Order: sequence, then C-alpha cells, then structure tokens
Amino acid sequence: MHSSARRGTGATVLLGLLLLLLVMVMMSRSAHAAILEVNGNLSCRCVKTTSDYISPKRYESIEIRPVGSTCRRTEIIIKLRTSSKVCVNPEAPWVKKLLKRIAST
Repeated sequence: MHSSARRGTGATVLLGLLLLLLVMVMMSRSAHAAILEVNGNLSCRCVKTTSDYISPKRYESIEIRPVGSTCRRTEIIIKLRTSSKVCVNPEAPWVKKLLKRIAST
C-alpha cells in the first residue's frame, strides 16, 4: 500500500507540472501576439527609414507598399542602381513631392 501511494503522488506531481508548463506556454504565446498586434508591424519590410534626399539619377525602381493587414504603415522602398535598397520616410518633404509626381503621371 505504501508503494502505490507513492506512485499516485508522483503521477499527480507530474500531471501538475505538465499543466503548469502548458499554462506558461499559452501565456507566453498570447503575450507575444499582443505585442505584435500593438506594434502593428507584423510583416513590415522597413525596420528603419531615412529622410535624407536621394537623387532620382540613382533610382532603379521605387516600390510603394500601402497600409494593409500585414503592415500598418506605408512603406516606400527605393532600389538603387547599385542594387541596394533604401527605405525612405513617406513623411519627408522630398518623398511627398516624389509621390505627387508619380501620381500625376
């Protein structure tokens, strides 16, 4: 009788530890998801932007990514002739002028 009581206690402790681990994992996942939702940048490509002027002579192409379900901010990515890419601040005055010029063509 003494050994069966130990087995029951061990199983109970093991079950309790498994439940605690499950709760911790679930809390960790929901906290992580909340941070992503508050941040709103689930799939943005631009980690940082620049407001520095870039001459159109250096452009190879311009990609405009509007606000959407995966990124909650407009992203402007300029691919340079050197094949590097630069994320520019859509609020920079020169970028606003550039976007107006593109829209009018």
